[in-house]
Amino acid sequence: MRFILKIIVISVLLMLSTNIKGQKKLNSLPQINIGANVNNMQKIFLSQFTDKVKYLPLEFSQDNPIGVIKSITFSKKYILINDIKTCLLYDTEGHFIRCIGKNGRGPGEYQFLTCSGIYKDRIYIQSIFDLFEYKTDGSFVRKIKNRFMFNNSTYQYTRNWIIINDSLFFSHMPNPTGNIQYKALLTNNDGEIIKPFKNHILFHRGKAITISDDNAHIYQFDKMIYFKEYYNDTLFYLDSQYNLIPKYVFNLGKYKEPVSGREKPVAEWGKSQPNFIFIPNVFQTDKYLFIKCQFGDHFPAKRLTSEKVNLPNEIVYTKLYNTTYALGIFNKQTKTISFCEPTSTDNPLFTSGIYNDIDAGPRFFPDMQVNDSTMVMWIKPSDLIKHIKNIDFRNIVLKYPEKKKHLEELANKLNELDNPVLMVVTFKNR
Repeated sequence: MRFILKIIVISVLLMLSTNIKGQKKLNSLPQINIGANVNNMQKIFLSQFTDKVKYLPLEFSQDNPIGVIKSITFSKKYILINDIKTCLLYDTEGHFIRCIGKNGRGPGEYQFLTCSGIYKDRIYIQSIFDLFEYKTDGSFVRKIKNRFMFNNSTYQYTRNWIIINDSLFFSHMPNPTGNIQYKALLTNNDGEIIKPFKNHILFHRGKAITISDDNAHIYQFDKMIYFKEYYNDTLFYLDSQYNLIPKYVFNLGKYKEPVSGREKPVAEWGKSQPNFIFIPNVFQTDKYLFIKCQFGDHFPAKRLTSEKVNLPNEIVYTKLYNTTYALGIFNKQTKTISFCEPTSTDNPLFTSGIYNDIDAGPRFFPDMQVNDSTMVMWIKPSDLIKHIKNIDFRNIVLKYPEKKKHLEELANKLNELDNPVLMVVTFKNR
């Protein structure tokens, strides 16, 4: 009897020890306190991080003008642009090479671009649920019907993905109904599931909503894949054994939407969104995290002049903001975060992001991560043309006045109907 009691006591102690270790591991994750720093706004200048800013005007093609950029993929040789309708290939200096495939219903033609990527000499395009594969020379390789649909359900699909190697995709699985079992999948090129990743945030939604649950940010840094869901407060990375490991936790405090909020009907859900703060994107260098936060009604700056926007069905919308996104910068060494102070202005390129004291150009707010030290932001030519005529451009104190002149010369060569300009920023290393 004593022997049995001893075994029970030892077992309980081992369980407690394991739980304590697990709790310590969970609690040891860096906590980034967004909620407590919402009002910690500072003027943060680009020269603190770099002096390397490059502008790449994307060459205009009469047959293939770029509409709205949905995503950009960089490789060693190419820049791949996805503008929802077409997939366009450029060299790394922005010179147009060719259109990859085309919009249509014929062989090798796609309808609507959901996601795209490039790996070595292959280009992969997702059109709703189907996968199209091409070579970089433009030749069509194959189509896999319903490659991104699972269990024959239009509610079980992947929408954002990254190519890991010749045979593996890591993909985000949205949760439009509230009860989707997995949040991400590791699949091979043919769509076979190699490893699923369980979804731990489940709820009941009477009707599927896809407009927000589709969002997830997947990118590569330091040879690892990072994963941030729109509604999840944790940034994960994929280890060498393809396990999702938590890396940082974002504490939104009172600004976090409760899970119950996602159960609301569409009309109620849309009205409540501006009350909360969301984190759609996280970028990083070896020293910093750059955190894109949707502040909604908590955004502290507005347009100086409200703008009337004509919507379908003769609806007129009064636009009060240029943007409601604020950029948070987290120092990995000091474990502190502050936000780039937004400005009330009619100039969309001077509203939010890092103050550009390099060449007086647009305030930098990254749209995507190119590599471990480089990020890119895309700019409408019409906005850049207006920016160099604005008082913001004239009055900012600069580190490099000669670079301001070069930017002004570039802007003066642009036409408002030209393709977007890429602002490429390379940050200092350690």
